[in-house]
Amino acid sequence: MECRESCGACCIAPSITQAMPNMPNGKAAGEHCANLDPDSLNCRIWGRADYPEFCRGFLPEADFCGNSRKDALQILTLMEADTQAQKP
Repeated sequence: MECRESCGACCIAPSITQAMPNMPNGKAAGEHCANLDPDSLNCRIWGRADYPEFCRGFLPEADFCGNSRKDALQILTLMEADTQAQKP
């Protein structure tokens, strides 16, 4: 599966605890990544050497992306909530 153009759900819904370019403290769930273009919702550093390894590992799949951007945001938001609920 290819990334959906102008989606950005994986750059918004999950929390990221690792440092990344332009966000040395990571980001909170629901916060837009600083590397996400606000107009196109595409990653401005995708494919560059400083593109984070953990982002490279998050590959689009129907189970995560659904059939639309709205689906993807909903699915990833629910997955994030489940992850947070499982933390001690």
